[in-house]
Formats: sequence, structure tokens, C-alpha cells
Amino acid sequence: MGAAFEERKAETRDIIILAARKVFSEKGYHKAQIADIVKAAGISTGSIYAHFKDKRDLFEQISRVNLENLRTRLKELRQTTLPGDVRDRVQRWKQTYSTFFDYVDANPEQILMVVRGGFGVDEGHDASLWDYINLFASDIADDFSKWHQLGFIKGGNPHLLGHIIIGMCMHVAHSYLVDRQFTRNEAINNLMALNHAMFSIYLTEKGRDELGDLSVPQLTDDEE
Repeated sequence: MGAAFEERKAETRDIIILAARKVFSEKGYHKAQIADIVKAAGISTGSIYAHFKDKRDLFEQISRVNLENLRTRLKELRQTTLPGDVRDRVQRWKQTYSTFFDYVDANPEQILMVVRGGFGVDEGHDASLWDYINLFASDIADDFSKWHQLGFIKGGNPHLLGHIIIGMCMHVAHSYLVDRQFTRNEAINNLMALNHAMFSIYLTEKGRDELGDLSVPQLTDDEE
């Protein structure tokens, strides 16, 4: 009896989250109402408040889970078969950027909130989202630090480089969502090219020997 109850409770929570994601994506946080989520989920208002304190709590929990999943996925993509395999890591840039834009397409409201700052729910929530952005930058900084230690690159502050890359990604994603002046593939290809150019500046002779004649893989128009 207890197990069946907990299973139904978990199923209801999943239904609420799926409906809320759809509503928040279509209407944005401020215009979305609990009544919209109730209608989309096909449940009672009381069911939502049995799982979440209010709309803010619901949005914050969805944001946290989505960002944690994205960070986990990106970290998995950056794992290589050999520690310090810089060639393998660089070759994975295309897949990494594609995964990031999968997230952008699925969670436009969260990207806009992070970039716009004051557009967010409140200062506390914005600070929480920025904490995740800092974690993403730190993950990239760890890679640069490792390559420094292995002698593949020299110069450049790893923490700063991490924030430069994340900053480029976030602002390009913002323009992609708002202005629609370029395609997803154009965004990914240009980010990869800039990433490669920046990385090349700091390569040592050892790094160049390791990478050899490395070209940046490009997405074609028929790739999604």
C-alpha cells in the first residue's frame, strides 16, 4: 500500500513537472499561472501544492534539475579514454556544443533569465542560477589547468578562460533565441572556431606536437 502510494505520488510529480516545463517555455515565468499548469497537467490545484510550495518553488526545482543534468552530460562528454588526451577532448567540441544547444532549444526561458539578470524571478533565484554558470566555467577551467600541468598550453588564466567560453555561449544563445539572425549550426560552428583560435594561442610546442594538424569539425546544413 505504501509503495503503491509513493509510486503514484512520484508519477503525479513527474506529470506536474512536464506540464510546467511546457507552460513556462511557452508563456515565460511571469505570465505563467498555476491554473495554466493545472490545466496542462490535467490534475487538481491541490495536487500541485502537495508537491511544491508555489510557482517559484516549482520553477526553481525544474531549473536546478535541468542545469544539473546539463552539467553532468557535458562533463561526461569531456571524459577521455586517456587522462590528458587533448586531441580527443578537442575533437569532442562539436558534440559538446550540440548538447548545449539542445538544452537552449528545450529551455529558452532559463537561458534568457540567466543572461538578462533582472528578468529573473528574484535575486535569490538569479544568484542560484549564476552559481551553476560558475560551476560550468570551473569545469572548463579544470581542463585548462590540467593541460597547463601537462605542458600542452602556457599562459592564460584557466578560471578566466572558462568564463570567457561560458560567456560566449550564453550571449550567443541569447541572440539565437531573441534575434534569430543565424541558425543553430552557424552558432555552433563559429563558437567552435573561436574556441579553437583561443586555444591555439596558448599551445606550446609539446601541445602542437600532440595535436598535429588538427582541423575543427563543422556541422553541415543537414545535421541537426
